[in-house]
Amino acid sequence: MSKIHKIFFPSDFSETAQNAFRYCLLLADAYGAEIHLLHVVYPEYEMLDLPVMSVKATRDKIEFAQSALSSFTELTLSQVKETFTLNNHPLVHQEVEVGAPAGVIAQVAQRCQPDLLVMGTKGEHNALERTLGSVTTGVVEQVHCPVLVIPEQSDWKPVRVAAYATNLSEADPYHVWKAAQLLEPFHPVMHVVHISNGKGEGFEPDANLAEVEEFFNRHENNTAALQITFHELEGASVTGGLENFIDYYHIDLLIMFMPHHNWLDRLFKPSNTRKMTLDTPVPLLLLKS
Repeated sequence: MSKIHKIFFPSDFSETAQNAFRYCLLLADAYGAEIHLLHVVYPEYEMLDLPVMSVKATRDKIEFAQSALSSFTELTLSQVKETFTLNNHPLVHQEVEVGAPAGVIAQVAQRCQPDLLVMGTKGEHNALERTLGSVTTGVVEQVHCPVLVIPEQSDWKPVRVAAYATNLSEADPYHVWKAAQLLEPFHPVMHVVHISNGKGEGFEPDANLAEVEEFFNRHENNTAALQITFHELEGASVTGGLENFIDYYHIDLLIMFMPHHNWLDRLFKPSNTRKMTLDTPVPLLLLKS
């Protein structure tokens, strides 16, 4: 049975969001899932912060956003139908909220309890994004459900080959199994890969790849349907090594586990997961603790 019943999709009406929403619609069709579509508007502050004028301006923005959200849905759906046949026409719920995007998105996700959150990303384009992070990375760090990040130029394709990038954690077998459960409708080939740059980049391992592989060998009766191979590689950088691996093995989906870090870690020690969130060349599925 599918593990994905409700997909949460925040939109800012950009081309990146529209491309990601096309992907989201086809993903929802594959799962037979419904979509919760959200747009967040900033509250309006008029000169001298006159309350009546500010409230009216914000109300006008909400009404415009509600209309734009309907148009966004209809246009993207029509684009999808021009190329694909939908077998399970997704039910789309629309909502407009007011506030700072990352915080509001996290609050709505907490309220509606989706099985998956889907977002588009454009990557690190300027110094401000590199320092403070994009809305996408802000959302990823706050929500508790799995997050699927869609790069701006990524087109829809069923997941036939997936790669799980490991930091060699004792919990890796569970995360690989969890990913396989989420991707069950596609029955992908799974590659588990660890890339070391010889500099201790990333977290200190508490397992090794042989131990992870041994776990699956011991439980082969329960994981017989999972086609899985293991790779131990070295590269100049972890992210660069992953990009080469993705290209060589024609990976459709990259999977990473994103552990919780405090704000000092996020500010001074940007993780490989965060780097890949902004620069991933293929859709990236982030598993959360």
